[in-house]
Amino acid sequence: MTNLENLEKFMLDEIVAGLGRKSLAPDEDLLEQGMIDSLGVMKLIVFIEETFRLSVDDEEIVPENFQCLNSMANFIEHKMRNGARL
Repeated sequence: MTNLENLEKFMLDEIVAGLGRKSLAPDEDLLEQGMIDSLGVMKLIVFIEETFRLSVDDEEIVPENFQCLNSMANFIEHKMRNGARL
């Protein structure tokens, strides 16, 4: 499973479960649509840290990194390339 697929599955199962969504478009603006709130961002951070064994720094918790599935996947891939593993 790719990083993007892992993120989409987590989002569907844990963040937007009550909305009845079956899929999310990779570039869908999840923040603008109100699908992710501050609690959702915190859940995503825990998921990213545990699943991908990455450390997310406070200064990296910005809308640009959590706006859509693609931005989250890019953020994870960038962290992995730069050796930010736990």
